[in-house]
Amino acid sequence: MHLLQLGFTLLGLLWCAGSVAALAALLTWRERAATFVVRTQRLLVVVLPCATLLLGSVLWTLLHVMLLWGPNAPQPLAVR
Repeated sequence: MHLLQLGFTLLGLLWCAGSVAALAALLTWRERAATFVVRTQRLLVVVLPCATLLLGSVLWTLLHVMLLWGPNAPQPLAVR
């Protein structure tokens, strides 16, 4: 196991956890609106675009972590 791989993996997991927490905060913010019209407006204007970006970044991060640990992953340079 290479230390750089482990570091990138931990960084990716931290990014995913932060994205899920941000999505939860957005959904909570939407639910705290006073009226149905405001909740709908928040959903369409803010929550759906941000959720798309957050979930896309989670998928992108998980894909690259899997590629990092896959059988064809680049090998670290040998130190002489």
